[in-house]
Amino acid sequence: MRILEVAEASGSGTFEVLRTIASGVAAAGHRVLVAIGERPETPPDVAATMPPHVEVELLPWTTRGVGAQLTAARALRTLVGAWRPDIVHLHSAFAGAVGAVAVPRRIPVVYTPHGSPTIRGSDPALKRAFYRVVESAVVRRATVVGAVSEAEADIARTLLGAKRVRVVSNGIADLDPVRIPAAAPKPPRPLVVAAGRIGPQRRPQQTTEILVGVRDLADVCWIGGAPGAEDAPLLAARIPVSGWLDRDHALERLAAATVCVHWSAWEGMSLALLEAFARDVVVVASDIPANRDVVGPRQVAADVAQATELVRRVLQDGQLRASLLADQRQRRGRFSAARCIEGWLEVYRSCLPAH
Repeated sequence: MRILEVAEASGSGTFEVLRTIASGVAAAGHRVLVAIGERPETPPDVAATMPPHVEVELLPWTTRGVGAQLTAARALRTLVGAWRPDIVHLHSAFAGAVGAVAVPRRIPVVYTPHGSPTIRGSDPALKRAFYRVVESAVVRRATVVGAVSEAEADIARTLLGAKRVRVVSNGIADLDPVRIPAAAPKPPRPLVVAAGRIGPQRRPQQTTEILVGVRDLADVCWIGGAPGAEDAPLLAARIPVSGWLDRDHALERLAAATVCVHWSAWEGMSLALLEAFARDVVVVASDIPANRDVVGPRQVAADVAQATELVRRVLQDGQLRASLLADQRQRRGRFSAARCIEGWLEVYRSCLPAH
């Protein structure tokens, strides 16, 4: 198979998922081309972040403005015509919208929302309605919607009218059985962290309140950075913010934590949860379907007060902490990179015409 993987940006968990898929599919003997937008957050040499057997093409996708979208659509159409893929996999709603216009209908298309914009509560209702119209059109064009969680699949079916949906849970190499990292030593004083890009999805004000509510028992920090002033609540509360770190250093900081607070407003399926699982860091998450799918009912909270109380109990009750870590170890086998890659290969095969 010749698989074209398309993403709009490269500064998020979506890019890590794409990189895992591209590497695994290429290693299985298929030809893979990653087409990705050239944005401020794009690494200087994005091809160097991919294995040598994965091809990379940068698209002129500098912003999310209308002009940039049209320019990207023209470039993608030219690339598809020249490279002639068997399947095009569109990662995220913006890639979906451009791909729905640019990819000829004869070519099968897999669409993965990675967190549908239709449900982003931080956006005005009119903007969400617009996203719903656009995303519904993308779903109609797609051969199959490849959801990364049961929660995302349910949104595709019930809100977007998708007829053909397959679920392939995100996976990371650190959860492949032979690659789970050895437990890192914990500091004498417990550490509670939040991690990732600071923005509306991660509700920095509420996360700040949770971290402030436990810092009498533990050191607290946010591992990651903000594109603008989204970290203002954290800085005002004097909570350390690491700023942007390379992946290895960010994961090293995460491994030292006792608890990871993941207070997201919406998700497809967060890699931060899986990275915490791999490092025996107890997750306390917001009670949204995508988080509950991963961590289960004991580790989600309905509001800031419940989350703060749960984190405090985890810090003070060694028996509870051990029990929750045992649950995470039991759950984490579902989220290996090997299982993820095989799932996507099955989806791709299902899109090809029968011979």
